[in-house]
Amino acid sequence: MSAAALPEAQVVAAQRCASCPKMCRSACPTLAVTANERHQPWGHARTVVAALGGQDGFAEPATVAAAFACATCGACTVPCLVKGVETTELSWAVRAAVFDAGATPAAGLRAVAEASAGRVRVADSPPAWTDPAATLDALRRLATPGADLLLLPGCGALGHRPEAALAAGRALRGLRIAFTVLDEHRCCGAPARSFGDTAAAVAMLDRLGAAIAAAAVRRVAVQSPSCAHLLATHAPGPAGVAVEPLAGVLAAGLASAGTPAGHGRVAYHDPCFLARHLDHTAEPRAVLRTLGHEVVELRGRGATTACSGGGGGLPLTHPAIADGYRDRLAAAVAEAAGAGAAALVTGCATCAARLAGAVPVPVLELAEACAAALEARR
Repeated sequence: MSAAALPEAQVVAAQRCASCPKMCRSACPTLAVTANERHQPWGHARTVVAALGGQDGFAEPATVAAAFACATCGACTVPCLVKGVETTELSWAVRAAVFDAGATPAAGLRAVAEASAGRVRVADSPPAWTDPAATLDALRRLATPGADLLLLPGCGALGHRPEAALAAGRALRGLRIAFTVLDEHRCCGAPARSFGDTAAAVAMLDRLGAAIAAAAVRRVAVQSPSCAHLLATHAPGPAGVAVEPLAGVLAAGLASAGTPAGHGRVAYHDPCFLARHLDHTAEPRAVLRTLGHEVVELRGRGATTACSGGGGGLPLTHPAIADGYRDRLAAAVAEAAGAGAAALVTGCATCAARLAGAVPVPVLELAEACAAALEARR
């Protein structure tokens, strides 16, 4: 196997990461769950370096297992001081090499096929997908045709927590922010990136970009954090269309409306992609405080937030590890509940779905909390 299986920058990144004295070791949630050194970035990088020169290359079972034992949460990027190493980018590049070697897990191949067909995942064990048309139809009844803001719930909200997608529409309407939605669901390609199918990821992103162009909007509010990150970094659609996380739109709408409502103490959980990848931490808290809530901070917050284990395809390839992620986060939520938090609010619908029933307080996605507080004022 030659180094050509990876972009040169990622070959260098893997070599540097494999030579590092494990600065990120304490930050890796997979290592915390499994205690397997191969599952931390240093061990992963050493596996990658071995694959570059090994007979089986990126089809080697140990390489494949290590490549997908990760939620691409980016926790390891915070303590990393090695120049040229961006571990999530390395992870996606390695997964693309695994795909090119024909070794992507079957669950991943199915996830990509379902997303390409416009279906969203509604369950992880066993995996199940559905057409989100009914949710979009209900959301469309709250929308304003011709509005210059497009609400894009994303696969996570439409699949794992459709009530959060509907709450986003109710919150925007309650703030008198006109919005529209697409005629049918278009995936941004994040599932394909997670499982290394670069061609499918590009095709899905292009289809979404064409749909955004056809909608003739000036702004796109994205609810699912992983979708917001992908769209913010790849900018599909026509030039001049601004893409922003829904949390920012809600925060701005509440600030201009000046409508404090609700009360009580709530804990807030920073989703990985919203906090670490997009540095979007102030806006969700501004939403909650403007609504009259006191925010109880979790043990890990902002750049050091804990991952729920829902990203990177981890629940499909390593469900036990994904559950370990969730349980670690649930312990932090229990601490916040002990400090007086009456509910947990998270900026991610997938995180909300994973934590519901696993923590001792009710769990709300941010738009749900916003819509409920606004509606309580009526």
